[in-house]
This record gives sequence, C-alpha cells and structure tokens, in this order.
Amino acid sequence: MKTHSLAKELIALGQALLDGPNIETKAFKSLSLTDGITSSNSDAEMAFGITTLAQLSKYTRAEWVSFASEHSLPVQYNERDSGRNIMGKIMSYLASDEAEIQRVRNSVSHSRGSSNRLNQALNTLLRGSNS
Repeated sequence: MKTHSLAKELIALGQALLDGPNIETKAFKSLSLTDGITSSNSDAEMAFGITTLAQLSKYTRAEWVSFASEHSLPVQYNERDSGRNIMGKIMSYLASDEAEIQRVRNSVSHSRGSSNRLNQALNTLLRGSNS
C-alpha cells in the first residue's frame, strides 16, 4: 500500500468516526456495529469497506497464496485463479466464521516483523481492532 492510498483510507475512517456517535474511545471497542447506525453511517462504512477492498484487490496472486498459507487458511484454489479470486475465497471463508476472523486478526497483528506487503497492509487496517 502506498502512502497516498493509506491517507485516503485514514480520511475515510476519520469521516466514519465523525459520522458516528461521539463516545469515549474506551467505549468504542464495546460498541456494536448495529448500535445507532443511521443511513449516513452505514453509507460511510460501506464506502470505507469498498475502498479497502479496492486496495486489497491490487495484491498479487502470489501474495494472497502466501497469506493463506502463512495464516493456515483452508482455501482451495487452482492455477487459473487470479489474485482477486483467491482474495474473494479468503473473504468468503472468513465471513462464514467469526472465530476465524479473530484468529486471523491475532495472527496478522503478531506478524509485525513480516516483510509481506499484504500482512503489513492488513496489520495496518486491523491494528487496534483486536478485542
């Protein structure tokens, strides 16, 4: 991820936080995603999610294969699958199991020394989101 892309993501995150309720940061971790969401909050979250996915889709097939292997994700792919296809399979797998999301979050956050660009990008996005 390049610095300008990260800056755009941080701006989107800041806007989503400004659109949400003004609460203590300690209470933010326990705030449910469905608590007090209005249409504009939902739109801001979707815009942030879409821009994040667009950035993640730029990673190569090799980087996604390496990520799946490094984090022990049982995702099946073949030689014809593109990086985006593998990313979609990983996202679908994670969406089906909340415990796996948490496991991967923890795994990524403990991979701070990794030279893998994808790990670094996901670590940046997930930093501070561990429960």
